[in-house]
Amino acid sequence: MPEVDVGRYLLDAMFDLGPVRVTGMGGFRAADWPEVAAFAQATARIAEPWEMSAIRRMCEAYARGLSVGGDALSIQPMEREASE
Repeated sequence: MPEVDVGRYLLDAMFDLGPVRVTGMGGFRAADWPEVAAFAQATARIAEPWEMSAIRRMCEAYARGLSVGGDALSIQPMEREASE
């Protein structure tokens, strides 16, 4: 994973929240809005709407990466073009 300086607290918050949940069929889904809101309220580590939105989008990207990572022929995220 690349090094993150600015915004590291958002990355830490995402992993404390748990970015994905296991679905009934063994797949993954991103943490949902109610889960992010409950985390924000319970921890008081994030309070701004943009922070909650950023964490939600980060969870979606993480879940998408897990799905793509299951494909043996997929391109690793660090090797993809920035425009994707």
